[in-house]
Amino acid sequence: MLVFVSSYFKPFSNVLAGFILGIFVTFSHYLLFYHLDWEREVVNKPIEIHGKVSKILNRGSYSYIKLDVSVLDKFHVPPFKTVYANLAVVNGPDSLARGDEIAGHGNVRLFRSRKNFDVFDAELYAFRNHIHFKGKVEIESISPAKIGWQEAYRAFIFKVFSDYELGWLYYVLLSGDKSRIASQDKENFRKLGLSHIMAISGLHIGILFTLSFAILKAAVFILPNKLNQGININIGCLVGALCLAGIYVILSGMQVSAQRAWLMAALGVLCYFLGLRLSFIRTIVYALVLIVLFTPFSLLNIGLYFSFSAVIAILWLLSLQTNILYQKQGGLFKLKWLVLLQVVIFLFLLPWSLYTFQGVSVSGLFINLIMIPFLGVVLFPAIVAQCIASLLFDIHLLGGLDSLLFKSYDVIQDWQYNWLSVGSITFQELGLTLLCILLFLNSVTARYACIPALILIARWLTLPTPHWQIDFFDVGHGSAVLISRDNEAILYDLGANYFGTYSIFENVILPFVRANNLSLIHTIVSHDDGDHAGGLADLIKNGYGESLHTFHGHKYQQPCVNGTVRFGELTVTTIWPKEKQNNDNNSSCVVRISDGTHSLLLPGDIESNSENKLIKMSKKLLPSTFLLAPHHGSKTSSGIDFVRSVGGEVVVFSRGFHSPWALPHQEVIARYGQAGYKMFDTALDGHIQIRIFSDHYEVFLAREAKNLWFLR
Repeated sequence: MLVFVSSYFKPFSNVLAGFILGIFVTFSHYLLFYHLDWEREVVNKPIEIHGKVSKILNRGSYSYIKLDVSVLDKFHVPPFKTVYANLAVVNGPDSLARGDEIAGHGNVRLFRSRKNFDVFDAELYAFRNHIHFKGKVEIESISPAKIGWQEAYRAFIFKVFSDYELGWLYYVLLSGDKSRIASQDKENFRKLGLSHIMAISGLHIGILFTLSFAILKAAVFILPNKLNQGININIGCLVGALCLAGIYVILSGMQVSAQRAWLMAALGVLCYFLGLRLSFIRTIVYALVLIVLFTPFSLLNIGLYFSFSAVIAILWLLSLQTNILYQKQGGLFKLKWLVLLQVVIFLFLLPWSLYTFQGVSVSGLFINLIMIPFLGVVLFPAIVAQCIASLLFDIHLLGGLDSLLFKSYDVIQDWQYNWLSVGSITFQELGLTLLCILLFLNSVTARYACIPALILIARWLTLPTPHWQIDFFDVGHGSAVLISRDNEAILYDLGANYFGTYSIFENVILPFVRANNLSLIHTIVSHDDGDHAGGLADLIKNGYGESLHTFHGHKYQQPCVNGTVRFGELTVTTIWPKEKQNNDNNSSCVVRISDGTHSLLLPGDIESNSENKLIKMSKKLLPSTFLLAPHHGSKTSSGIDFVRSVGGEVVVFSRGFHSPWALPHQEVIARYGQAGYKMFDTALDGHIQIRIFSDHYEVFLAREAKNLWFLR
């Protein structure tokens, strides 16, 4: 069919051929490097496990490791495939280290994580990084790690810079290892628009390539003038610089972004050698084709789009102002050009920043004007010089420079307007914005750039806005529900905090609140069980303690305070408990939220006896459109009388996928089915979002929205 169509539309034949090749390459790459025929044969049973510790994920009362698997059960991982498993170590020694080879027995299951809107997608990350399993292992033997050249290199770099205030930054620049960066420093660099400095990419490869070329060229002039006049010195220096940049890519851990940058540099050297003059569009297309041909799933990495957008901005501006490369210009002109370049890069990256981070670094526009030239001209040569000097002498060359940088960093991280949060944009809005930019790049198509711009504006003006919205987060076993309107929100329950190392509030709820630019006005904690109140300390730590005052008093107390609060056009009523009950579950705070037409009932973990009391005491307040199933769908709750009294249209089960209690129980599902409810399950559907309008509502499911074929 494709051949038939292309015979009538010959201009599209190359496009169709490329499309077919793309499908073939992607599927072949998937089968060769990602797919495991036997993965379902090793799950949920005792198996033999062999492998090398790739990373220590957590140390505490237990160890949690990332294992580079070599053997699972009777299956050996072929050398061309990488298979990782995240494992809890049942009996591992405290001395377990990266690089140790272990053998033992354990139990694994396929990697599956929570799936939420506007939050980090752990399943997609796991796929890109070949993490197939998670589970536990009981170690029977350990072969201590043999220190490899990369570990030795990183240890040397860390030792060289360990005494400096910003030693972690210099270490990252030369090693690519970000494991030693404090979370607060990561957040500060993001707000300052400097995150790109910590990821080895085109900026770093470009700096090292340029420095290497300059040093090699200078070395040639120092040599005696006995070189053959027929030798092209530039070719030799370019190849040498490319080799040195390649060594840097290897030393920094072969990061995908660094590989992409090196490939583009290699393409440039090849074009110079062949005497080719490529337009900036062809340069971008050829580089992208090479990358996708060898690593098609790199298209899943958002860093690819940031990198190429920045390169497109630079090459496009150079194509308009080629005279800057070939004519001598004054310093003021070059300064103006650098400012213009920074502004253009900022504008090209803006859509990606809004889509990925729901905001933009305002100060980054100005800080990068100083930091990028400083990095290339001063900092990078200085830290390389420090490393070389440390091979010969015990000397600290960067004392003054480090002190200046640290003081500057300490000042700018507290600026008020570092980061501007504007809320999330949709994939469609991103696509229209990028299409507008791409059309504008070429003089022939620039006139058509207004078309996607007008469509985008029309979309913003005509797209209906829900009166209010309910978000049932996928939090595993537990619950967390957010009710929002006009950029204000009420939070019901906080999910769990696992061993003090992973907080649902900090990793799921808070990112969503920030991504959607919401103000958290009220927080209600149904009861103090860990799967509902686990994030209480994190809520307070992040500055939302006052949101508890209305329903839990200025000094936090349980059970919740009964009463009614207006929340815009919504009425929020706590209808239970009137007094403390016989256990925490039955003392759960039952909340009804209504706009007069649609309503939501949140009953916590109440059991059947409390349900029956509610029917007798507050039957008129129970009828609701939407219901959070009591106690995660346990048969101890959701009695048939309660189910009928609520008389809802939608019920949501909030529970974990691997539920040891087999929730929701079948008899509960049957009751809701008989009563005519439409059932949703966070374990199967992920984050469940209900947008409520004046006369109807719409339901959106995260696992439907992110239903990629290779994750099914």
